[in-house]
Amino acid sequence: MMRILNGGTSTTLQDAGRPGYRHLGIPAGGAADKLNFALANYLVGNPWNTPALECTLGGLHARFERDTVIALAGAEMWAQINGQNLPNFTAVPVKAGDILTLSFARHGVRSYLAVAGGLSGQEDFGSVSTYTLAALGGVEGRALQAGDNFALSEPIGERQKIPSGLVPYLSSHVILRARPAPEFEQLTAESRRHLFVNAYAASPQTDRMGARLRGNKIALAHNVSMISAPLLPGTLQLPPDGKPILALVDGHCTGGYARCLQVIRADLWQLGQIGPGTRVSFRRCFIGEDERALAHRNSFYGGLMDGFSF
Repeated sequence: MMRILNGGTSTTLQDAGRPGYRHLGIPAGGAADKLNFALANYLVGNPWNTPALECTLGGLHARFERDTVIALAGAEMWAQINGQNLPNFTAVPVKAGDILTLSFARHGVRSYLAVAGGLSGQEDFGSVSTYTLAALGGVEGRALQAGDNFALSEPIGERQKIPSGLVPYLSSHVILRARPAPEFEQLTAESRRHLFVNAYAASPQTDRMGARLRGNKIALAHNVSMISAPLLPGTLQLPPDGKPILALVDGHCTGGYARCLQVIRADLWQLGQIGPGTRVSFRRCFIGEDERALAHRNSFYGGLMDGFSF
């Protein structure tokens, strides 16, 4: 088994999510950074959507009770095995008794720990992804704690290497391409310009649900009275205080605030690397550019990982 010695700031079991239940108020969820989650699995020979651990901000300590192969992908957390540095984006064999420690995140927020053969957890609505607000999936629907255990399986495939040029670049400044959302034209002209010119900073309250952004105040030209409307990960909402909220992977399925922008699908994986203090900028994406960007990204990584798409 793999025994959790310290769950860190927040470590959860995630897979590709549970789509199809938004009408019940249950977001698809799953790995917040789909790309690095998939790459971690690829490295150890798993199918891209095999359950793995999502470590947020760092601090995870775990001991392995049998020989296996592991890989980390995503934020740099100065990982070590028995005090020896463990490189990011590399599959590494571990022995029974080895202890993995992760320090705190630099250059990103979330790192994914994949284990050859995958990990199992509580399945709800067809997924083991942890959704803490409803206590679904994972280990009792919560973040991991010291004493939690995972049974280890036999490897599924061979260890892999990521070809040069396919390792994602992470930084403390996330740049997201976005399209105008339904209420964009109801913003003041100055606010529409600010959204695409100035950088914002994610507040300390940022989590898997959303990020309240600090920066230039955004305002509507006129008060808008709205009933609840659909929200998706990557929707930028405007509450009355003028401080926009960016919906993330576990964000609400509906909301009553004006929707300013929608991050394009090809860039949604970057939402998983937004944490407290992360700078966020938006770049306007025009009609057709979003489809071309998605096709390019899918061809880039789809040929590497069978069945993977953004």
